[in-house]
Amino acid sequence: MSAPAISVVMPVYNGEDYILDSVASILQQSLTDWELLAINDGSQDQTPAILDWFGLQDSRIRVIHQNNTGLVGALNRGFELAKAPLVLRMDHDDLALPNRMATQLQFMDQNPDCVVCGGAIMEMDADGELLGESVLPQDHEAIVENLLTRRTGHFHPTTLIRKSAFERTLGYQEKYRHIEDHDLWLQLSEVGELANLSDVTLCYRLHEQSVCWRQADFRREQMNSLMDATYQRLGLEPVEGAILEKTIQRHSAGPGKWARAAAKRGKSRAATKHLRRLRASDAEFAYKLRMTIETNLRLLTAQAKQLIKRENSSNAIAEAPGFPDWQARWQSRNQKKAA
Repeated sequence: MSAPAISVVMPVYNGEDYILDSVASILQQSLTDWELLAINDGSQDQTPAILDWFGLQDSRIRVIHQNNTGLVGALNRGFELAKAPLVLRMDHDDLALPNRMATQLQFMDQNPDCVVCGGAIMEMDADGELLGESVLPQDHEAIVENLLTRRTGHFHPTTLIRKSAFERTLGYQEKYRHIEDHDLWLQLSEVGELANLSDVTLCYRLHEQSVCWRQADFRREQMNSLMDATYQRLGLEPVEGAILEKTIQRHSAGPGKWARAAAKRGKSRAATKHLRRLRASDAEFAYKLRMTIETNLRLLTAQAKQLIKRENSSNAIAEAPGFPDWQARWQSRNQKKAA
Protein backbone atom coordinates (compact mmCIF):
# COMPACT_ATOMS: atom_id res chain seq x y z
CA MET A 1 0.00 0.00 0.00
CA SER A 2 1.47 3.36 -1.05
CA ALA A 3 2.12 6.14 1.46
CA PRO A 4 -0.41 8.98 1.65
CA ALA A 5 0.49 12.42 0.33
CA ILE A 6 0.18 14.00 3.79
CA SER A 7 0.39 12.78 7.38
CA VAL A 8 -1.52 14.97 9.82
CA VAL A 9 0.02 15.02 13.31
CA MET A 10 -2.47 16.07 15.99
CA PRO A 11 -1.35 15.73 19.62
CA VAL A 12 -4.12 16.06 22.19
CA TYR A 13 -4.42 16.10 25.95
CA ASN A 14 -7.87 16.45 27.53
CA GLY A 15 -9.37 17.94 24.39
CA GLU A 16 -12.99 16.75 24.64
CA ASP A 17 -14.41 20.29 24.26
CA TYR A 18 -13.01 20.84 20.77
CA ILE A 19 -11.52 17.62 19.37
CA LEU A 20 -14.64 16.43 17.54
CA ASP A 21 -14.90 19.51 15.31
CA SER A 22 -11.14 19.59 14.77
CA VAL A 23 -11.04 16.01 13.48
CA ALA A 24 -14.19 16.64 11.42
CA SER A 25 -12.42 19.56 9.70
CA ILE A 26 -9.77 17.10 8.52
CA LEU A 27 -12.35 14.58 7.35
CA GLN A 28 -13.99 17.24 5.19
CA GLN A 29 -10.84 18.33 3.35
CA SER A 30 -11.08 18.59 -0.43
CA LEU A 31 -7.85 16.55 -0.61
CA THR A 32 -8.50 12.97 0.40
CA ASP A 33 -5.02 11.38 0.23
CA TRP A 34 -3.99 11.73 3.87
CA GLU A 35 -3.63 9.93 7.18
CA LEU A 36 -4.34 11.43 10.58
CA LEU A 37 -2.14 10.45 13.51
CA ALA A 38 -4.07 11.45 16.62
CA ILE A 39 -1.64 11.22 19.54
CA ASN A 40 -3.67 10.86 22.73
CA ASP A 41 -1.13 12.01 25.30
CA GLY A 42 -2.62 10.44 28.42
CA SER A 43 -5.96 12.26 28.34
CA GLN A 44 -8.26 11.72 31.33
CA ASP A 45 -11.51 12.97 29.79
CA GLN A 46 -13.60 11.72 26.85
CA THR A 47 -10.80 12.34 24.34
CA PRO A 48 -9.77 8.64 24.01
CA ALA A 49 -13.37 7.56 23.40
CA ILE A 50 -13.94 10.25 20.78
CA LEU A 51 -10.73 9.40 18.94
CA ASP A 52 -11.39 5.63 19.02
CA TRP A 53 -14.89 6.29 17.65
CA PHE A 54 -13.44 8.36 14.80
CA GLY A 55 -10.95 5.57 14.10
CA LEU A 56 -13.89 3.22 13.52
CA GLN A 57 -15.50 5.71 11.13
CA ASP A 58 -12.50 6.19 8.83
CA SER A 59 -9.49 3.92 8.28
CA ARG A 60 -7.27 6.91 7.50
CA ILE A 61 -7.34 7.84 11.19
CA ARG A 62 -4.65 6.19 13.32
CA VAL A 63 -5.10 6.69 17.07
CA ILE A 64 -2.01 6.34 19.26
CA HIS A 65 -2.64 6.13 23.01
CA GLN A 66 0.33 6.83 25.25
CA ASN A 67 1.18 7.92 28.77
CA ASN A 68 1.49 11.66 29.15
CA THR A 69 4.84 12.89 27.83
CA GLY A 70 3.95 16.49 27.06
CA LEU A 71 3.65 18.22 23.71
CA VAL A 72 7.29 17.82 22.66
CA GLY A 73 7.26 14.05 23.13
CA ALA A 74 3.89 13.68 21.40
CA LEU A 75 5.01 15.74 18.41
CA ASN A 76 8.26 13.83 17.95
CA ARG A 77 6.41 10.53 18.11
CA GLY A 78 3.93 11.73 15.52
CA PHE A 79 6.73 12.66 13.11
CA GLU A 80 8.42 9.33 13.73
CA LEU A 81 5.25 7.39 12.87
CA ALA A 82 4.24 9.54 9.88
CA LYS A 83 4.22 7.58 6.61
CA ALA A 84 3.93 10.54 4.23
CA PRO A 85 6.77 12.73 2.91
CA LEU A 86 4.87 15.81 4.13
CA VAL A 87 3.64 16.30 7.69
CA LEU A 88 0.77 18.67 8.42
CA ARG A 89 0.53 20.09 11.92
CA MET A 90 -2.89 20.42 13.49
CA ASP A 91 -3.94 21.36 17.01
CA HIS A 92 -6.95 19.72 18.61
CA ASP A 93 -8.82 22.98 19.21
CA ASP A 94 -8.44 24.55 15.75
CA LEU A 95 -10.43 24.11 12.53
CA ALA A 96 -8.79 23.50 9.15
CA LEU A 97 -10.51 25.22 6.22
CA PRO A 98 -11.67 22.79 3.50
CA ASN A 99 -8.97 23.56 0.90
CA ARG A 100 -6.09 23.83 3.35
CA MET A 101 -4.31 20.57 2.45
CA ALA A 102 -4.78 20.97 -1.30
CA THR A 103 -3.46 24.55 -1.29
CA GLN A 104 -0.38 23.80 0.80
CA LEU A 105 0.42 20.58 -1.05
CA GLN A 106 0.31 22.40 -4.38
CA PHE A 107 2.71 25.03 -3.05
CA MET A 108 5.19 22.43 -1.79
CA ASP A 109 5.04 20.53 -5.08
CA GLN A 110 5.82 23.75 -6.96
CA ASN A 111 8.60 24.80 -4.55
CA PRO A 112 10.85 21.77 -3.89
CA ASP A 113 13.39 23.85 -1.92
CA CYS A 114 10.74 24.85 0.62
CA VAL A 115 10.87 22.80 3.83
CA VAL A 116 8.07 24.57 5.75
CA CYS A 117 4.90 26.12 4.35
CA GLY A 118 2.65 27.95 6.78
CA GLY A 119 -0.45 30.03 6.25
CA ALA A 120 -2.56 32.88 7.55
CA ILE A 121 -5.08 32.33 10.33
CA MET A 122 -8.54 33.55 11.21
CA GLU A 123 -8.54 34.00 14.97
CA MET A 124 -11.63 32.92 16.89
CA ASP A 125 -12.58 32.91 20.55
CA ALA A 126 -13.49 29.93 22.72
CA ASP A 127 -17.10 30.14 21.49
CA GLY A 128 -16.02 29.90 17.84
CA GLU A 129 -16.78 33.56 17.08
CA LEU A 130 -14.33 35.08 14.60
CA LEU A 131 -12.04 37.87 15.81
CA GLY A 132 -10.05 38.65 12.68
CA GLU A 133 -7.33 37.62 10.27
CA SER A 134 -3.58 37.47 10.96
CA VAL A 135 -0.97 37.16 8.23
CA LEU A 136 2.79 36.60 8.56
CA PRO A 137 5.62 37.47 6.13
CA GLN A 138 5.70 35.15 3.14
CA ASP A 139 9.35 35.07 2.01
CA HIS A 140 12.27 33.26 3.63
CA GLU A 141 14.38 36.29 4.53
CA ALA A 142 11.54 38.13 6.26
CA ILE A 143 10.53 34.98 8.18
CA VAL A 144 14.09 34.44 9.41
CA GLU A 145 14.30 38.11 10.42
CA ASN A 146 11.18 37.58 12.50
CA LEU A 147 12.64 34.49 14.11
CA LEU A 148 15.91 36.22 15.01
CA THR A 149 14.04 39.07 16.67
CA ARG A 150 11.75 36.90 18.83
CA ARG A 151 8.75 37.33 16.54
CA THR A 152 6.58 34.60 15.10
CA GLY A 153 7.88 32.96 11.94
CA HIS A 154 5.04 30.52 11.35
CA PHE A 155 1.73 29.88 13.04
CA HIS A 156 2.63 26.39 14.24
CA PRO A 157 -0.70 24.59 13.57
CA THR A 158 -0.78 25.94 9.99
CA THR A 159 2.51 24.37 8.91
CA LEU A 160 3.21 21.67 6.34
CA ILE A 161 6.73 20.27 6.85
CA ARG A 162 8.94 18.03 4.73
CA LYS A 163 9.71 14.97 6.82
CA SER A 164 13.11 14.52 5.15
CA ALA A 165 14.09 18.03 6.30
CA PHE A 166 12.75 17.42 9.80
CA GLU A 167 14.93 14.32 10.03
CA ARG A 168 18.00 16.50 9.41
CA THR A 169 17.28 18.51 12.57
CA LEU A 170 17.23 17.68 16.28
CA GLY A 171 13.44 17.73 16.09
CA TYR A 172 11.36 19.35 18.79
CA GLN A 173 13.60 19.83 21.83
CA GLU A 174 12.38 19.51 25.41
CA LYS A 175 14.86 22.14 26.58
CA TYR A 176 12.87 24.67 24.54
CA ARG A 177 9.48 23.49 25.79
CA HIS A 178 6.70 25.99 24.99
CA ILE A 179 8.83 27.59 22.25
CA GLU A 180 9.76 24.28 20.62
CA ASP A 181 8.29 25.41 17.31
CA HIS A 182 10.40 28.60 17.19
CA ASP A 183 13.50 26.50 17.72
CA LEU A 184 12.45 24.08 14.98
CA TRP A 185 11.90 26.87 12.43
CA LEU A 186 15.41 28.18 13.14
CA GLN A 187 16.84 24.70 12.65
CA LEU A 188 14.90 24.18 9.42
CA SER A 189 15.93 27.61 8.09
CA GLU A 190 19.45 26.17 7.80
CA VAL A 191 18.16 23.16 5.83
CA GLY A 192 15.94 24.85 3.24
CA GLU A 193 13.51 27.65 2.49
CA LEU A 194 10.72 28.81 4.78
CA ALA A 195 7.47 30.23 3.37
CA ASN A 196 4.01 31.34 4.39
CA LEU A 197 0.91 31.65 2.26
CA SER A 198 -1.33 34.69 2.46
CA ASP A 199 -4.32 32.32 2.26
CA VAL A 200 -6.23 31.71 5.48
CA THR A 201 -5.74 28.00 6.17
CA LEU A 202 -7.06 27.66 9.69
CA CYS A 203 -9.45 29.03 12.29
CA TYR A 204 -7.15 29.46 15.29
CA ARG A 205 -8.80 29.30 18.69
CA LEU A 206 -7.79 31.75 21.42
CA HIS A 207 -8.71 30.83 24.98
CA GLU A 208 -7.43 31.13 28.52
CA GLN A 209 -5.80 27.69 28.51
CA SER A 210 -3.50 28.60 25.63
CA VAL A 211 0.14 27.91 26.49
CA CYS A 212 1.27 31.30 25.16
CA TRP A 213 -0.74 32.94 27.95
CA ARG A 214 -0.31 30.47 30.80
CA GLN A 215 3.47 30.19 30.36
CA ALA A 216 4.33 33.76 29.26
CA ASP A 217 7.12 34.39 31.78
CA PHE A 218 8.67 30.94 31.33
CA ARG A 219 8.52 31.28 27.54
CA ARG A 220 10.30 34.66 27.75
CA GLU A 221 13.23 33.10 29.56
CA GLN A 222 13.25 30.14 27.16
CA MET A 223 13.38 32.56 24.24
CA ASN A 224 16.35 34.36 25.79
CA SER A 225 18.17 31.03 25.99
CA LEU A 226 17.28 30.12 22.40
CA MET A 227 18.32 33.52 21.02
CA ASP A 228 21.65 33.34 22.85
CA ALA A 229 22.36 29.82 21.52
CA THR A 230 21.28 30.71 17.98
CA TYR A 231 23.40 33.84 17.66
CA GLN A 232 26.40 31.98 19.06
CA ARG A 233 25.89 29.15 16.55
CA LEU A 234 25.65 31.63 13.68
CA GLY A 235 28.66 33.60 14.92
CA LEU A 236 26.65 36.83 15.05
CA GLU A 237 26.09 39.54 17.64
CA PRO A 238 22.49 39.61 18.88
CA VAL A 239 20.48 42.46 17.41
CA GLU A 240 18.81 44.93 19.72
CA GLY A 241 15.82 43.39 21.45
CA ALA A 242 16.74 39.80 20.68
CA ILE A 243 17.59 39.12 24.33
CA LEU A 244 15.46 40.83 26.98
CA GLU A 245 17.13 42.11 30.11
CA LYS A 246 14.14 41.92 32.41
CA THR A 247 10.75 40.34 32.75
CA ILE A 248 7.85 42.46 31.55
CA GLN A 249 4.66 42.06 33.53
CA ARG A 250 1.77 40.89 31.38
CA HIS A 251 -1.88 40.47 32.24
CA SER A 252 -3.18 36.95 31.85
CA ALA A 253 -5.47 36.03 28.99
CA GLY A 254 -9.14 36.75 29.35
CA PRO A 255 -12.07 38.80 28.09
CA GLY A 256 -10.11 42.06 28.05
CA LYS A 257 -7.60 40.62 25.59
CA TRP A 258 -10.27 39.09 23.40
CA ALA A 259 -12.33 42.32 23.38
CA ARG A 260 -9.32 44.30 22.23
CA ALA A 261 -8.40 41.68 19.63
CA ALA A 262 -11.95 41.69 18.23
CA ALA A 263 -12.07 45.49 18.15
CA LYS A 264 -8.80 45.67 16.22
CA ARG A 265 -10.55 43.87 13.35
CA GLY A 266 -13.82 45.77 13.67
CA LYS A 267 -15.73 42.87 15.24
CA SER A 268 -18.17 44.87 17.35
CA ARG A 269 -20.39 41.97 18.42
CA ALA A 270 -17.48 39.88 19.69
CA ALA A 271 -15.86 42.92 21.31
CA THR A 272 -19.08 43.80 23.15
CA LYS A 273 -19.52 40.21 24.32
CA HIS A 274 -16.07 40.09 25.86
CA LEU A 275 -16.41 43.57 27.42
CA ARG A 276 -19.51 42.31 29.23
CA ARG A 277 -17.52 39.35 30.52
CA LEU A 278 -14.70 41.67 31.56
CA ARG A 279 -17.07 43.86 33.57
CA ALA A 280 -18.40 40.77 35.36
CA SER A 281 -14.89 39.50 36.17
CA ASP A 282 -12.82 40.18 39.30
CA ALA A 283 -10.14 42.12 37.39
CA GLU A 284 -8.95 45.43 38.82
CA PHE A 285 -11.10 48.43 38.00
CA ALA A 286 -8.18 50.30 36.41
CA TYR A 287 -7.55 47.36 34.05
CA LYS A 288 -11.24 47.13 33.15
CA LEU A 289 -11.34 50.86 32.40
CA ARG A 290 -8.17 50.80 30.29
CA MET A 291 -9.27 47.80 28.22
CA THR A 292 -12.75 49.29 27.71
CA ILE A 293 -11.31 52.59 26.45
CA GLU A 294 -8.81 50.85 24.19
CA THR A 295 -11.48 48.53 22.80
CA ASN A 296 -13.87 51.36 21.96
CA LEU A 297 -11.12 53.44 20.36
CA ARG A 298 -10.07 50.52 18.21
CA LEU A 299 -13.65 49.89 17.13
CA LEU A 300 -14.02 53.50 16.00
CA THR A 301 -11.07 53.22 13.62
CA ALA A 302 -11.20 49.57 12.59
CA GLN A 303 -14.66 48.91 11.24
CA ALA A 304 -14.34 50.95 8.05
CA LYS A 305 -10.90 49.52 7.31
CA GLN A 306 -12.13 45.99 7.91
CA LEU A 307 -15.08 46.48 5.57
CA ILE A 308 -12.78 47.63 2.76
CA LYS A 309 -10.39 44.76 3.44
CA ARG A 310 -13.14 42.14 3.36
CA GLU A 311 -14.56 43.53 0.12
CA ASN A 312 -11.16 43.08 -1.51
CA SER A 313 -10.04 39.86 0.17
CA SER A 314 -10.44 36.42 -1.37
CA ASN A 315 -9.61 34.96 2.04
CA ALA A 316 -12.54 36.42 3.91
CA ILE A 317 -14.81 33.95 5.70
CA ALA A 318 -18.04 34.98 7.38
CA GLU A 319 -17.99 32.39 10.14
CA ALA A 320 -16.04 29.42 11.45
CA PRO A 321 -16.98 26.11 9.82
CA GLY A 322 -19.38 23.93 11.79
CA PHE A 323 -19.91 20.18 11.75
CA PRO A 324 -23.46 19.48 12.99
CA ASP A 325 -23.64 16.10 11.24
CA TRP A 326 -20.61 14.79 13.11
CA GLN A 327 -21.90 16.26 16.36
CA ALA A 328 -25.24 14.53 15.80
CA ARG A 329 -23.56 11.20 15.01
CA TRP A 330 -21.52 11.38 18.21
CA GLN A 331 -24.60 12.23 20.27
CA SER A 332 -26.49 9.34 18.67
CA ARG A 333 -23.65 6.99 19.56
CA ASN A 334 -23.79 8.15 23.18
CA GLN A 335 -27.55 7.77 23.37
CA LYS A 336 -27.39 4.21 22.01
CA LYS A 337 -24.65 3.33 24.44
CA ALA A 338 -26.67 4.69 27.37
CA ALA A 339 -29.85 2.87 26.36
